[in-house]
This record gives sequence, C-alpha cells and structure tokens, in this order.
Amino acid sequence: MTTTLNPGQITFITAKNRSPVSPPALLPREKFNDLLHGLEPVSLVLVHAPAGYGKTTTIAERLASLEARSAWFRLETSDNAPGRFAGYLANALARATEGSCQQVLERLQTEGYDSLESFLTDLLAGLPQDDEPLYLVLDDYHLITNGEIHEALRFLLRHLPGYLTLVLISRTMPPVGVAQLRMQGRLTEITSRDLGFEADEAQQYLQSRLPFEIAREDIERAVRRVEGWISALQLLSASSATSVEFTEFVDQLEHGNQNIFDYFDELVGNDLSEQQRRFLMRTSILDRFNAGMVMRVMDDTDGQALLSSLLSMGLFITPVDNSALWFRYHPLFSVYLRHLLTCTTRENQRDLNQRAADAWLELDHAEEAAKHAIAAEDPERITRVLTIHGRKFFTEGQFHLLQRCLDTLPQEIIAEDPTLTLLRAWVAQGQYKFDEVENWLSAAEARLQASMNEDTQRAVHGEFSAIRAQVAMNYGDGDRALTLAREAIEQEARYLPTSRVAAASVIGEALFVRGELEEALARMQDTEHLARAHQAHQNVIWALCQQSEISVAMGLLQKAYNIQERAFQYAEENQLNHLPILEFLFRIRSQIMWEWHHLESAERCALQGIEILEAQGERWYVQSYTSLAKVAQARGRQSLCADYIAKIQKMLAAEDYHLDWVANAQATMLSYWDAVRDHDSIQRWLTIAPPCEPAKATNHFNQCNGRNQARALISLGQYELARPLLEELTAVAREFGLKTDLNRNHIALAYLYWQLDEREQALDHMKTALELASTTGAVGSFLRLGKELIVLLKALINDEAIEGMELQRAERLIQLAQQQRDFSRAIRISLDEAIIQDIIDRPDVPELIRTSPLTRREWQILSLIHAGLSNDQIAEHLKVASTTVKTHIRSLYQKQNISHRSEAIELAKDLLSKIQGD
Repeated sequence: MTTTLNPGQITFITAKNRSPVSPPALLPREKFNDLLHGLEPVSLVLVHAPAGYGKTTTIAERLASLEARSAWFRLETSDNAPGRFAGYLANALARATEGSCQQVLERLQTEGYDSLESFLTDLLAGLPQDDEPLYLVLDDYHLITNGEIHEALRFLLRHLPGYLTLVLISRTMPPVGVAQLRMQGRLTEITSRDLGFEADEAQQYLQSRLPFEIAREDIERAVRRVEGWISALQLLSASSATSVEFTEFVDQLEHGNQNIFDYFDELVGNDLSEQQRRFLMRTSILDRFNAGMVMRVMDDTDGQALLSSLLSMGLFITPVDNSALWFRYHPLFSVYLRHLLTCTTRENQRDLNQRAADAWLELDHAEEAAKHAIAAEDPERITRVLTIHGRKFFTEGQFHLLQRCLDTLPQEIIAEDPTLTLLRAWVAQGQYKFDEVENWLSAAEARLQASMNEDTQRAVHGEFSAIRAQVAMNYGDGDRALTLAREAIEQEARYLPTSRVAAASVIGEALFVRGELEEALARMQDTEHLARAHQAHQNVIWALCQQSEISVAMGLLQKAYNIQERAFQYAEENQLNHLPILEFLFRIRSQIMWEWHHLESAERCALQGIEILEAQGERWYVQSYTSLAKVAQARGRQSLCADYIAKIQKMLAAEDYHLDWVANAQATMLSYWDAVRDHDSIQRWLTIAPPCEPAKATNHFNQCNGRNQARALISLGQYELARPLLEELTAVAREFGLKTDLNRNHIALAYLYWQLDEREQALDHMKTALELASTTGAVGSFLRLGKELIVLLKALINDEAIEGMELQRAERLIQLAQQQRDFSRAIRISLDEAIIQDIIDRPDVPELIRTSPLTRREWQILSLIHAGLSNDQIAEHLKVASTTVKTHIRSLYQKQNISHRSEAIELAKDLLSKIQGD
C-alpha cells in the first residue's frame, strides 16, 4: 500500500541537516580520498559497520577535507514516517543547492504528494541537470525500517543525476538494491575492515592521547585484539594512566572487560528473541561458522534464517572472506557471548563442543576439530583426531595444539601407542622439558616390549633414537647426539615419517656446533631435500633456517638472506603463514636486518614473529624482545629499551632456554647496561654468567657467551682479564671459520686496546674488522661501541691506514654513529693526537684553543669532567694519583681562562660535540 504524503508544516531541526562537528584532535584518514573522489563515479557509497567504527566521523572529516559539497540528513526512528523523511530530504538538498528544491519542499507542505515516488520525481526534476559533484549523506540509515522508503531509494538511485552521489551510513546492509549496484560497478563499499584502525593509525591516535611512550608491539597487539575497533581503542586510551596499565588492559581484553560488556548489553538490549539469543551463545564457541555448521551445533534446522536475521541487526558479525558464506564474531563480541554462555545453566557446553568437533572432523578441518575436542575434555574424540591428523600437526609444527591434545589423554593411552608416544616426546622436547622426554619413551618401551616382535622393536627403537639424539644435542652432548642420529637414520620410519628427517637434521646441527661448517651446511641441504620429499613443511623451513644460520656464522650474510628468501617463498607457495616455525624465520631475518642497520625491517620482522607466536605464550618471545630492544637502543629510545630489557630479564629468570637464546639476550642486556653506566647490574651478571670455555667456543653461541663476559669486564675497567679471553675467542673463531664472530671479536679488541692506550693494536684490530665487514656487511656490531667508534675510525682515516671500500664503510659508520643518541649523560672518550688535531683544525673552534693547546692528558680529563666524574673518579679511571689530576685540572683551567667546573663542562660539551656529531 502506497502512503500519501499529506500536506503539513514541518519544523526543521537544523542539526539534522548539518554535517556533524568533528571531535578535537581528529585523525585524518586520507586513505579514503580515492574512494570518495575516485576516477569512476558511482551512484552509491555504502558505509556499513557495527557501532563505534567512526563511520559518520570519517565521512564528515573526509568530505570537509576534500572541500566537497554535501547535503546531510541525520536520521532517527521517527524519520520512518514518509512525509517527515521526504521533508528533511528535500530540505537537505535545498540547503546544498542554493534553493533548487525549494518549490518541491513548499508543495510538500502545502499540497502534499500522492506517493514518495511522485515526490522524488518532482525533486529530481527540480535539481540542476549538471553541477559540481554533490554528496547526499543519509546517516544512521539502519534506523529506517519502512519498506516504502527503501523502495523510494531504489527509485532515486536509478535516476540520480551524474554529479550526485548517495552516501548511506548504516550498521546494516540496507535493502536498496546493493547487490545489483555492486554487479554494475556503481557501488563503493566501506566496511569495518576498512574503517578499523591499522597499526600506524592506532599508533598516531594513541600517541596523541597518551602521556607516555607505547611500544609498537603493544600497539599492534591491541589492534589485533580489538581488530581496529575505534571505540575500544578510545576506551583503552582513557583507561590507561601508565604504560603498564596499557599493557595490562590489552592483556585483559582476551578474557573480557566489564565496560565493553556493558556496551554490548546496551547494544543488544531487549531486541533479541530467545531463539536469537540462544543462537548467539551456542555459536560463540566457534571461531567461524556457516549455516550448515550453525545447524549442527544448534541442533536446529532454522540456522540460515536465524543467521540472516542477526546479520540484519548490525551486530558484530563479519564475513570471513569475500564469499560471504562463512562468518565470525568480532573477538571482543565473541568473549562477551562466551561470558553469557558461561553464566547460564541451561546450556551443556560439553555437548556443544562435541557436536562442533564432529562437524569439523566431517569437513576435514582438523585444527578446529581438535580445539573443540579439547574444550569438551573428550579423550575418545581427541584420540580419533590425533589418529587421523596427529602426524600432520607434527609435520606442520603445531606443537602447542598437540600439547593441548596430549595433555588431556591418560598416560596409559599414550604409552600403548608408539605414534602418540613420539608426538608426546617431541612436544616435551619442544617445550625444553628434556627429562620428560625420556620418561615418556621409557614408559612406552616397558609397555610395548612384550607385544612387539623384534623387527617392530628395532623400528620403534630407531625412531626413539631420533628424539633422544635431539635431546642429547640440547644437552650439549654432540658426540652422543651424532651416534644416536646415525643409528636412527638407518632405520625405517613407520610411526612418524619425519623421524629420519629429524635424525638428519640433528647430524647437521651437531656438526654446526662442532664448528664443521662446510659439512654441516651440506647435511642441512640433504635434510631439506629429504623433508621436501616427505612434504614435511616444518622440517623444510627448519633446514633452511639452519642453512641461513650456518651462512651467517661463515660471514656470508647476503647468502643467509637469500636462503631466507627461499624459505619465505616455500611458506607462501604452501600457504604456511600460520605455522609457528615461521617465527624462527622472521627472527633470524630480524637479526640480519639489525646487523645491516635496517632498523625498520628488523623491528617489523620481530613484531611478525611475536604475532605468529601469540597463541603459544610470552615465554617464546624472548628472541623477538631481544631484537626489539636492540632496535630501541639503536634509535635512542631509552625508556622503551629499558622496558624490553626488564621483560627479557624476567623471562630468563623464569624459564630455561638454550645458550644460543640466553647469550644473544644477555649481549643486549649488557649493551644497554653499559650505555646507561649501570655497572652494578654488569657486576651482578658476572657472578651468575653461564660458564665460558673459550677454547671450546666452536660455534656462534659459545662465542657470543664468551664475548659477553669480555665486554662485561671491559665495562668494569678490568681490561687485563678481558684481553686473554677475547684473544682466545678470536683464535678459535679464525681456526673454525666463524667469520661473523671473528668480525665482532676484532671490534671488541679494537675498543679494548684503545682503552688500554695501545693505539697501534687498537687501530690494527679496527682495520681488520672493517676488512671482514666487506663480506659480513656488519654495521650494527660496530655501532654498539657508541660515540667512541667515531674516535677510532677518525684515527684510522687520519693515519691514512684504510682506503677503498674500507674507507667508504668507515665514513658511513661515522655518519651513522653521529646520528645515534646515546643513553648516558655524556660520552667518555679517550683522545689521541690525531683526533685532538682534527678538533683544533676545525674553523669553528675558539682561538683560545689554538693558542693555548691542551696536552693529550688534559683533553682526556676534560672529556671525563664532561662525563660527570669527580676528581677521585678521574684518578681511578686514569690509574693516577688524585694530586696529579688536580695539577692537570689547574693547568687546563689556566690555559682556557676557566675558574669553575661548570665552565669546563660547557667547554667540553662544545668541543666534544665536534667529533661526536651531536
């Protein structure tokens, strides 16, 4: 039935036909410019997303920024009345087109119209045929439920003049012929996926509102948890007074937040039927669902209709992909619904999860089936999933999922099945629970011995030997690891096809640790080929990562980078981006990027590693945190670096890690403590440092551990203890071809000898380090010396001791070191004659310095005064008597006409900045 638009005077509320006022400190969203001002004109711009995504704010801000003409109609429930709707629509266009629709508006109020269509016919006829682009914005269109208005908009869209674009802002998909417009290319669609803040936008948004620095990692984690939902980020910024509170708030989101729960309570309100409410709670256990999955879990044949009804309500339900057949809940809405489910006694959650497990298993989606079987605490279903898919979980590196499955099974079930025992043991090994590995293996051997023939026992023994070899490797017993691995590789793999691949990998790893790099690399290449033959994705990427690490040890960083590219390509070709093993790949890529001083790439790789392992738990972040701390230090972000150092310390104290991880993390801790002059922490570390045997440092992690101890001794001024340690590490690195460690050792030795005032040896080591860097490409390792690197390199240049590539590298390193911001209050620099002369020769140095030159010792004392040391501390540093220091200071003051220590500090600050580049 068509409604007649009766005449009647309309009192217009001005605000309803005005663009909303933008909030202060609004974030510009220029990425939408092309959508709104695209080359191809469209009839409809549809902006649809749940509440709180900034739909209205974004469109208003962009149209204003683009200086686009717009006509606004901000809708309310009362606008479902056709006459009221028509009046405000005409008024909006009249305001925007300088009264071109005024006659239509007057007729509406004096004579009325037979229908909305006849009204729109007059309205369109009254508009100019051609004009500047105009956007007609209908805001909150989801409030319109009148079918006549929907039909009227279909008519309007069919007859719009070319310059006029309709913009509908809605929480739901409006029934105005969207599908047809989409197929005709006359629609631009902006959804929650587009509107949600990306990490860069969130960072800009939060930094403008928070009085403290936030780690990029915390920002990205927050964006993932809220999926860019702007209202949640606004709540987060309003609820966090410190960075600690910010982090705690983000962590808590995984379990729910009362303020967000209250928001969803108001949003849902009383609009849901009991059947709809039951639908939401029951399906909240699913990570994704379609109509068929809904019917299985709901035990209801009306799933499609229920799903459609809820989609029409504008709740937080989004398509998984472009097919729009599978859907999921926003993660915070999902937490809210699961909270409601837990609070009700009418639902049997175990039964729901059992039905979901069976449904996913029928669809051959093993991971989802396993998760629901675990949630149901159903050993029978878990065993069924593992029997079919356990090997696949293992070869893909799904250790966390395997552990959750196996943790629910009784020990006797596992011990009776060689495959389950192997899976259980490998999971324990991956968790560094090495004692548990042997317990599981021994229990199975005792249980299976009586029921197996000799041939089967040999097969089981061979596969058990493969994992025992890996455990021996982790304990540092390379000889036993090799024996067991060679034993395993000769046996047929009946239960885990990758057992022989694992044994081959252990052989390569053992050779790597022993310093037999060429043979280790060849073995890892063989492992890669064997893993590819078994389609063992985890092992392929592991073998490539190992090849990359061996290449780094050999000083071939570009080759290591190229191998990593092969691994990334393999992961992409096989759609493996979800596998935890990729964290290893991103981690070693981050390390190379840091060494090459590509800090943004290094940070991005570390953050991607954290994202991959988010479900595994924070204990696995230690290497990524180490990379982020190194990047923060290189950028001069002291508080952020301090936060990461604190996290790393906490994790190292709470967990057991391989020495490789420990040494790398401790190197970063020591670098930070040295930069902030925290000698107490360095001294404490020395008392608990891992044991060091430099003669056995045939691999990169033992080299790093030994170098850590030498660096700690140097920081504490114990140079004579550090010297033999570094010299022996260097000899071993040279013998075994550990070129990257050799490079780093020479850098450390150059610094050590410079502190000992042994100039010639210091410069020889720095020259060698620069020569080695021609293959390693090292930059980060040099820059760890801080501003003192400038002094060393300038001395080499002034002596004309380097040329060609080494000279170019030295000049670039000086430039980078000058740009670095040091954490300490000042830099203590040991100056030599060449550097002093370099300062004196500068045209901007005061004439007094030229006419009254300081001695080398006076220059040193001036730099130490600048560093804030007292006379007694200077005497201790220079190993001279306090009276001698006072004599030098008196001479320095006389030469420079100085009467107070503060004047000396200002003079030092000015002069030292000329070589530090500050």
